[in-house]
Amino acid sequence: MPLPDLHALEIAAVVIEEGSMSAAAALLGMTQSAVSQAMKRAETQVNVTLIHRGRRPLVATEAGRVLVAHIREISLRAERALEEVRATGLRPERQDLRLGMVDTFASAVGPVLIRYLMEGAVALRVTAFSGLTTAHSDALMRNEIDAAITSDPMDELDELMRFPLYREPFVLVAPVAWGDALRNRPLRDILFEHPLIRYSARSHMGGQVERHLRRLRIEHPHVLSFDTSDSLLAMVAGGVGVAITTPLCLIQGALHLPALTILPLPSPGFSREITLVTRRGEFDTLGPRLADAAQAMLIKHTLPVIVAQIPWLGDATKDMISRRSPEPE
Repeated sequence: MPLPDLHALEIAAVVIEEGSMSAAAALLGMTQSAVSQAMKRAETQVNVTLIHRGRRPLVATEAGRVLVAHIREISLRAERALEEVRATGLRPERQDLRLGMVDTFASAVGPVLIRYLMEGAVALRVTAFSGLTTAHSDALMRNEIDAAITSDPMDELDELMRFPLYREPFVLVAPVAWGDALRNRPLRDILFEHPLIRYSARSHMGGQVERHLRRLRIEHPHVLSFDTSDSLLAMVAGGVGVAITTPLCLIQGALHLPALTILPLPSPGFSREITLVTRRGEFDTLGPRLADAAQAMLIKHTLPVIVAQIPWLGDATKDMISRRSPEPE
């Protein structure tokens, strides 16, 4: 069935309300002939007679009265539909999003970010995945996800766009009873006395910690290693040893925080950066909007939690949100 000519139906409704072709023409700024033709088109498309033409003033048939009762609502719905179509057309990005997130970001920021995205602020449909950084790198290159929030910027790949989001320092965590004894001591001495509970070597986080230890020429036996922060922090809370981790990881393992002491990592410190990575040319508009949304959620919801748990970070949190500049083409 062809789409109705709403304009013709609206003119027919005016004729019925005015009771006269000439009055409707004057009101609409049209010729009487044009109004008469529109009236005929309206009756043809609904296949019923809308007015009794032998009466003066013109009298609506029962079908005509139904038309008048509904035409305003029909026109309003059509106008709203067209506005939505136009608004969608102004957004060149895709309306669905497959987003991968490193576990620590997914736990600490993911819930508020996904809720924001699913409310339609950036994308209409969101599918989210979490896991190790290496899994997201592979998934992005295989086109299984559209974007990844990751601690690995994949600098070796030219076909990607990168939007730095957040930089966080590594910190030292220990059982709460050890806090005073370890405070302000060199890392080498701490690790000489206590086991280091590591992130697994297959995780990007574990690789970063190992590279830092090699730079300091600290050799420490591998005793325990874990993929997830929750398991690692449980070991520290249980008095097994110490660990090197980050604020987001601590939020992921928040259950264990009461049993932990969180100390600045003895100098020299190091940090990791969380970056939004997308394929170049696919999300040139959506990428910056998604990055802005992620940073807004960090500032509003996550950094206050970090400061509440690690007060000594204090003013340093203002420098943790990455300042981005457009990537060169």
